Amino acid sequence: MKILGLSQKNSGCGYHRVVLPLAYMEGITGYVTNLPSDEVIDSYSYLLYNRVSVLDKNLQVLKDKGYKIILDLDDDWILPPSHILYENYLTIAPQIETNIKAADLVTVTNQRIYNRVRTLTDKVEILPNALPYGINQFTDIRHESDKVRIFWCGSITHDKDIALLKMPFKRLNAHKNVQMVIGGFNHSNDLSKYLWERMWKDFTDHGKLDNLILPSCDPTDYMKLYEHADIVVIPLEKSGWHAAKSNLKILEAAAKKLPVIVSAVEPYILDEDAPVLWVRNQSDWFKHLNNLINNKSQRDYYGQKIFEWAKTKYNYFDINARRKELFKGL
Repeated sequence: MKILGLSQKNSGCGYHRVVLPLAYMEGITGYVTNLPSDEVIDSYSYLLYNRVSVLDKNLQVLKDKGYKIILDLDDDWILPPSHILYENYLTIAPQIETNIKAADLVTVTNQRIYNRVRTLTDKVEILPNALPYGINQFTDIRHESDKVRIFWCGSITHDKDIALLKMPFKRLNAHKNVQMVIGGFNHSNDLSKYLWERMWKDFTDHGKLDNLILPSCDPTDYMKLYEHADIVVIPLEKSGWHAAKSNLKILEAAAKKLPVIVSAVEPYILDEDAPVLWVRNQSDWFKHLNNLINNKSQRDYYGQKIFEWAKTKYNYFDINARRKELFKGL
C-alpha cells in the first residue's frame, strides 16, 4: 500500500492519528505532508487525514483515479455553544459531514463518535488511541527534583476543567515540598494570554504555590513536558461532548510511569479497570494528592501499574496492525 497522509505540522490530532500510524505501519510506503503536489498525489493510492484537508474539494476526483479515502475523527464535530471553538466548527461541520459520506472508511477513537458517524455512513470502525511505549519520546525518562511535582498540560480549551481544581488546590499550601507544573502555555493572542493566566491562577492559587510554567511545543516532542512530573492530574467536566473524547491523557501519563488522579467521568471512567485514583467528589482531589505527596512508594506503585495496564490494553502495534488490515480490505 502507498498511503498519503495529510496533516499540519502543529496538529496533535494529525500527529497521533496520521503521522504515528504511518510511521509504525510495516510493509507500506507512507508520506505525510500538509500540501501535496500533483506529482505526489499521482504517486499514492490511499489518502489518510483527520477531519478536513486541502483536498476536500477533490475527493471524488481522487476516487475516480482509484484512491481509497480514509477519514479519521478523534473528536465530535458538534461542539457545545460554550466551547471556545464553537463558531469555528459551525463553519466546518458541514464539510466534515460531507467528508464522512465520501470516505471509503472512517476511523474513530470511541463508541460515542462511532454512533454519531453511523447516522451518516456504515463504513466506520473504532481504532482507539494508543502510544508506542519505549520508543522515541514515549520513554519513561524524567528529570529529578527535590519537590513533588503536580502536573497538567493542555490548551486553553480546558479552561473550565482547570477551574475544577481551584478550591482543592488552595489546600496544597499546607505542603511545602510541592511544585505545580502547568504545560502548554501559549500567549499567541490576547484571548490565549487571558485564559492561560486565569488557568495558571486556578492551578497555583494565584501563584502562592511554587510553580513552573512550560511553553507549548511541537507534537513531535510534547512528551518532554511530562519529564517535569511526579503526579498527573486530569480534571474534566462532565458533558456529552467531553464524553466523546479519548483517554489519551491517561496513556501519556502511563508512558512516563506516572500516577494519575482523574475525574470519574466519560471518557475516562469507561476504563474503570484502569489503576488510577478516581475523583468522584471534589474532596477527592486533595485526598488523593495528599496521599501521593506523602508516599513515594504509592507514586511508584500506581505509576508502574498504569504503565503495565496501558501497554497491555492499548498495545500500539496490535491496534496499528488492525488499522493496516482495515486499509488493505478497502
